[in-house]
Amino acid sequence: MITPGLARDFTQASEAGVYNFYLGGKSWTGADKETALAVIRTSPDAQAVARENFLFAGRAASWAVAEYGIGQVFDIGVGIVDDVPLDSVETCVHNVNPDAAVLAFDNDEVVLARARALRTGYGRVLGGDVNDLDSIFNNPGLGHPDLAGRIDLTAPAVIVLAAILHFIEDPAAVMADLRDRLAPGSVVVLSHATRTGTSQARVGGMTKAYEKGRSPIIFREEADIAALADGWALVPPGLVDVQLWSSDGSHKGEVYETVRVLGMVARLPGPKEKSSHTSGGVR
Repeated sequence: MITPGLARDFTQASEAGVYNFYLGGKSWTGADKETALAVIRTSPDAQAVARENFLFAGRAASWAVAEYGIGQVFDIGVGIVDDVPLDSVETCVHNVNPDAAVLAFDNDEVVLARARALRTGYGRVLGGDVNDLDSIFNNPGLGHPDLAGRIDLTAPAVIVLAAILHFIEDPAAVMADLRDRLAPGSVVVLSHATRTGTSQARVGGMTKAYEKGRSPIIFREEADIAALADGWALVPPGLVDVQLWSSDGSHKGEVYETVRVLGMVARLPGPKEKSSHTSGGVR
């Protein structure tokens, strides 16, 4: 378990600690474990879906880097996963492009300290909050000498928002702000928990469990998640359960019944391209 000593109220569960517990790590507090177990009691598939979400983020980000030749990736809300036996986003990206610059952003000082010490695949680990995109895109750390010639905000980037926007009050505003800031050809990898296809009792139980944490979770309808791609061009297969996402349809994970997380990859079209935000193939 993590040792208290940095700026955080350790009596409250954190998103990073709960996620670490789901993924089988050991870097969680008692409060994190309590919240995670409360969710698992309501939704026994929660750990399996968390694993699928983690794998989706790396699979989709590395695909986008390889497919579009993008050399810069902003991983926002990176969590504590250094003790999880799965390839993380930066590892997956470097497997397809060893020269890609992968930057980490988080607003949790514990997460930042861990990532700086243990996740050497990141070009830089910087403080930043998805609710304040200035803290990311105007971060002075982008000008660090280590990044000279590697970060260009006028060129396409891959933005990873894995299991982040369901902790945000206005995710549509985040997506609109990204549209305004990013260069055409940029790609967003996004996943979000949904209430569609899940019983109200389970959604209520999971929501209540997270109320004790730093960030309550918001389960949105599938149609509302699909609408986040307004102004973007959805990459096939569109919005699907994370365990079913692959650009060629070859990845077919198990579909779970007690909790669903949907994923999509969306590309920012150029002036002469059309956007699309149809939901794609969801069950």
